[in-house]
Amino acid sequence: MEILLRVLLVISAELTLVASWPDWQPNSVVKIEENDASLEKFAGRIDEIDHFRLLMSDASSMLLGAKNAVHNVSLADLKEFSRIDWEPQASDIELCTKKQKTPEQCQNYIRVIVKKDNNRLYTCGTNAFRPKCRTYKQNGLSGYERIEERDGVAQCPYDPEQNSTAIYAGGKLYSATVSDFSSRDPLILETNKMIRTEQYDSKWLNEPNFVSSFEKQDKIYFFFRETAVEHINCGKAVFSRVARICKSDEGGQMLLYNTWTSFFKARLNCSIPGDFPFYFNEIQSTSDFGEGNFRPVISSGSRYDMVYAVFNTPHNSIRGSAICAFRYTDIVQTFEGRFKGQESAWHNWLAVPREETPAPHPQMCSNSSQRLEDTTLNFIKTHPLMDSSVPALGGAPLFIQTSFTSRFTQIAIDWQIRGVDKYHDIMFIGTDDGRVIKAVNTQKGPKDKIHTVVIEEIQVLKKNETIVNLKVYRRDGNEKLVVVSKDNVVSIPLHRCSHKSTCHSCVGLQDPYCSWVDGRCSNTNRGLQSVTTGKSSGCGVEILDGGRIDATHQDPSGVNTAETLAIAIVVSIVLSMLVGFLIGYKVSSCRASRDIDSPYHERNISLSKRSNRLSSGDHTYFTPENPYNKSFSYVVNVKTPGKLNTSVETKPVTKSNKVYL
Repeated sequence: MEILLRVLLVISAELTLVASWPDWQPNSVVKIEENDASLEKFAGRIDEIDHFRLLMSDASSMLLGAKNAVHNVSLADLKEFSRIDWEPQASDIELCTKKQKTPEQCQNYIRVIVKKDNNRLYTCGTNAFRPKCRTYKQNGLSGYERIEERDGVAQCPYDPEQNSTAIYAGGKLYSATVSDFSSRDPLILETNKMIRTEQYDSKWLNEPNFVSSFEKQDKIYFFFRETAVEHINCGKAVFSRVARICKSDEGGQMLLYNTWTSFFKARLNCSIPGDFPFYFNEIQSTSDFGEGNFRPVISSGSRYDMVYAVFNTPHNSIRGSAICAFRYTDIVQTFEGRFKGQESAWHNWLAVPREETPAPHPQMCSNSSQRLEDTTLNFIKTHPLMDSSVPALGGAPLFIQTSFTSRFTQIAIDWQIRGVDKYHDIMFIGTDDGRVIKAVNTQKGPKDKIHTVVIEEIQVLKKNETIVNLKVYRRDGNEKLVVVSKDNVVSIPLHRCSHKSTCHSCVGLQDPYCSWVDGRCSNTNRGLQSVTTGKSSGCGVEILDGGRIDATHQDPSGVNTAETLAIAIVVSIVLSMLVGFLIGYKVSSCRASRDIDSPYHERNISLSKRSNRLSSGDHTYFTPENPYNKSFSYVVNVKTPGKLNTSVETKPVTKSNKVYL
């Protein structure tokens, strides 16, 4: 019964939260069929899973890491230009299986691909849990010639399921992965001079899952999630982070030798604000850094460097996903602030006073890191965490989903698409059940709240397929979204304007790509369009089936809000009544069973003993033959002149319930 009550309480909390969070309904629901003419597909292996991962792309092609292969695929039509086959040696597979790994795990999964220059490709694979890296020389589009092979430890993960990231910048490879078979030594490494994060120091990295990496100005940025060491006294929790290092960093001279002197990290704050904020703590993926604006803007100059990211709640929590956006200047400003520190393991984590922070501020990149003073290096070693979090743009998630069946996994942005009257960032969000959600942010007035419109919900893949990559492709009038799962690579159009045959349906789509012009719905930035409301007086009166006039068309945002509130209230009342009834029933059952099982005289004695702890009443579970008349021997000393007489007498003692103090 107790377990049932707990389950009901959890279900009650989840249903109430699902009902009270903002709900959304897509303006259009699309299911892509296998024979759809708009669907393009890259055919990999037929008899087994390829384990595709989009690792690199340029203007015309993309490089897909897969099991025992690298595929060079055209973005225009998903045709394969060339392929690199790379299987592990039999001896590596044999050794891998002896370490209790399955034959499927003991393959070579390509997880790192970077271009060193226009002709040289550097790639790394798990190689049956013995990471290897190779350099290839490209011979046009026809193929690749292997130049060299080297050890790939600390550049590529051992396990194909481990999350890692790598970037090639300034002639150096920066990798974020693990350096040992047991995954106990995570690190961020520069491979030329072998400079890394501090080893076995949970303040630096604590069970991280790396998501992405970017080059910005003179720094490299890494996005990841990890167990939060500053929260460990309050229980284990995972926080999302952004970390940065300077490209000029060469480590310290003695202290922090071959270790970063510019590694700092900050928390990413993606939460619903309030007295007790609700956090989406686990970052899953990011878009590329781009120039955009999370608000619709009139001028194309109203944009800034920013990144969108997908966040989830923990798997043992209420299932929720959110999209948050972060501005690059806010990230930089956070690293210019105060640090967070702990005086000892028995103290709380607090902001370090500014007067205790070395000058100049340690976050500044130095061209001679080996000349830094020991006091500065010691501070850097013990204070890698910033006190402030990077705030989300708008102060809250832009888009939220609660679902018992799916989560967000990936995001791609089509930056600053010009509609009829404004510029918009269009979001394409992938899920773990094969869907792509196309959404855009709208705003009625400069001071009004941001509202996210879901333009389309597209079932691209099977419901058991997780989307692992998304990429927007635009070139020579060819516009498409590339969708990657472990077993499929497909592309779909960015828009379906031509599928709408009336003015009202075209405008009601609220798609910045589409407007009603010249008697049809077209991909153009002129004509009738309303991304904010989905209505236009220029369309006239809409005639419904049967000749009825549509007089009930309302703003969807208002309707959804009212319905959501009503559902939340009803669900809360019903579940509260149900839980209250079950708790009352449980309490009454316990009391009834206790009264039946306990004899009357035992209950009476127990109550007597509780009322007077000094009572001489008998123990409940021990009853002598004559509890009211029993004898015992006692010694009496009688003093007479000149001597002391001692006698022993035996007398009955009558039980008394009174004690005189």
